[in-house]
Amino acid sequence: MVRSLPLDVQNNIKSLLKSGHPYSSIIERVPGVKKSTISDYKRRWFPNMRPLNSGRKSEITATTKSYIRRSVITGKLKTGKDVQRYLCDIGCVIGYSACLKLLKSMGFQARIKKHKPFLKAIHMKKRLAWANAHKDWTKDDWCRMIFSDETKVNVWGSDGVKYYWKRPDDKLRFHHLDLTVKGGGGSVMVWGCITYDGPGLQKLGLKKTTSTASLFTVGLLRAQI
Repeated sequence: MVRSLPLDVQNNIKSLLKSGHPYSSIIERVPGVKKSTISDYKRRWFPNMRPLNSGRKSEITATTKSYIRRSVITGKLKTGKDVQRYLCDIGCVIGYSACLKLLKSMGFQARIKKHKPFLKAIHMKKRLAWANAHKDWTKDDWCRMIFSDETKVNVWGSDGVKYYWKRPDDKLRFHHLDLTVKGGGGSVMVWGCITYDGPGLQKLGLKKTTSTASLFTVGLLRAQI
């Protein structure tokens, strides 16, 4: 129940609330009144009044937000840390969690990068030509094939999850992918193969040089035979 206050005090509080003064300002102007009392009067007199704005005003201007939005879309700023670093560089000191909230308020969502091989135009052309050359193969043709693959575990660097920021309707861009290339050194390679009759043997090795298809294919064939 609202504590009974003198009528002139109530009118003073009512006038201050109507003028948009925050609770802290009213408490300073009306000594002895509590925040809960002001809140009760507010609900009684102005039940449909929107919550009063409080807290420090944002230092991030609309222009800065527009630049951040454009930079995230194009990949100039890829992570929340990148956004935080940029804002600090221009004088807007902001925490990492606040940066994530800022990105979410712009409609961006954090997603996990998918591993995709880095393909140049010539790679794509060769793959398409290979597919067209084998599109009419029969089941017996494919049964004679040995399918091999490899995986790499980095000795240096991260094999962990990498994230990117993207709005639901944005198209997929190169910086949304974790592009991989063959070689690079400093990693452990595992090679394996599978045939129509079942899986073959696996080979493990410390990878220091650039691998070629013939290098590990010959090794797999020897192990399989």
